[in-house]
Amino acid sequence: MSHKTRIVFTVKETADDVLYLHMEFLDQIPGLQDEPPAFDLKPGTDMAKAKEIANYLNENLAAYRPFPSRPTHGFQTFVK
Repeated sequence: MSHKTRIVFTVKETADDVLYLHMEFLDQIPGLQDEPPAFDLKPGTDMAKAKEIANYLNENLAAYRPFPSRPTHGFQTFVK
């Protein structure tokens, strides 16, 4: 079993018009939090820049591993 999920970044807006990036999970992982992470952008970031950042991340990131120290399979990963 893999402990990673494919992801997609979208631009969201708070009630007071502050833009942020929302990372959506595309796969199920046991123990994965219900609410995906949100990333605050620097103050003054406009919609065009926010979309540019989201597009860059979507083009360059393949997956998210919430538990990076867990092996992705059941086999021994190192020699004792």
